[in-house]
Amino acid sequence: MPSVYFQTFGCQMNVADSDTIYQLLSQRGFVISDCPDSSDLVVVNTCSVREAAEKRAKSRITEFANKKKGRNQQLWVTGCMAERLGGRLKELIKGVDLVIGAKQMERIGEVIDSVLPQNESSPAVFGKSPVTDFVPVMRGCDNYCAYCIVPYVRGREQSVPYELIEADVKEKISRGVKEITFLGQNVNSYNNEGIDFPDLLLRLSAIDGLERIRFTTSHPKDCTEKLIEAVSSSNKFASHIHLPVQAGSDRVLTLMNRGYTSARYRGLIEMIRKHIPKADITSDILVGFPTESDKEFKETLSLVRDVRFTTAFMFAYSPREGTTAASMTEEISGEQKQERLAELIAVQTGITRSIYKESVGEELEILISGRQEKRTAAWMGQDRGCKRVLLSCTSVEAGMILKVRAVESSGMTLLAERIL
Repeated sequence: MPSVYFQTFGCQMNVADSDTIYQLLSQRGFVISDCPDSSDLVVVNTCSVREAAEKRAKSRITEFANKKKGRNQQLWVTGCMAERLGGRLKELIKGVDLVIGAKQMERIGEVIDSVLPQNESSPAVFGKSPVTDFVPVMRGCDNYCAYCIVPYVRGREQSVPYELIEADVKEKISRGVKEITFLGQNVNSYNNEGIDFPDLLLRLSAIDGLERIRFTTSHPKDCTEKLIEAVSSSNKFASHIHLPVQAGSDRVLTLMNRGYTSARYRGLIEMIRKHIPKADITSDILVGFPTESDKEFKETLSLVRDVRFTTAFMFAYSPREGTTAASMTEEISGEQKQERLAELIAVQTGITRSIYKESVGEELEILISGRQEKRTAAWMGQDRGCKRVLLSCTSVEAGMILKVRAVESSGMTLLAERIL
């Protein structure tokens, strides 16, 4: 049987897209491979959100292309960088056989049909945890944040009809999935035939066998009290809200075209904690945006200290061709950006360690995702928020939801004992 190797860069949407591609390939007789050199097909799913992500992807694609010379191996490139560069990729990297842009995911079955015949094999399961999975509920973005290339490579917002989402969820539950993360570039702006995102979540929570629900990524402008009330209405919903703030300065937020102020964002945090007191709130933060002053950077640090995110994804700004910010004059040196990023990371790391330490002694409900590598009695799990938990225990299986007590913190992981 032919084999396929996947290299996936970027966000959870890309992980879900790789899964979709593999499901289609499995219907054509392909099996998953963990060795790119011996596989018949290599698929590289790329990210274009930051320059560094593109550089890593190009380097890996070039490596695959060089190794395949003289061998009968196909090399496909998909995802956001594939959309941005299109056919130029084949000119930049000789050996790429097929370029599948992110926007083509809407008709990926047709694309694969055009190059591969379909067999009657049963769909296989992509190689990842069997108890957690992703389901895209919408694609694209209409926000056009000044720094972001996503609307250009993913297209305008399109919400998936409820019936298709429900069918996808039930199929995954039939395979043993217990927890599903619903995905969208701007997931909480979902709206299809009068069903908004809170309505969607409540409908999905009624599906038997779905034990835990997460979603990402939420935009503050679409974070409503109706949504938070829906999340607080059932234990099926994780106590975790990912709400990217990006900056703490109102002027910078306006330049970014984010559509809210620092005060509005802080108000949302208060509202979330009113309804979900123990919620883990996480964020994305961007430093060094064009013209950001030292004072404005300090405003971001102040917001981070006040909000106390459990964790955050933190980045230094890099221009992306075609975005509004790419035409702005760069007034901040690369060295200054890295200094600000390092200071931000130090502040947030201290907060994260403090939050984990404060959790010691608490009773937690964790979903076991699998064994810790090379330790048969050590199991990894996640609490109802976003904290990683390590449990040393026997008579445990992946997919179990257990009551435990946190007894120690390593800083970024809680060590726990089972409550019998």
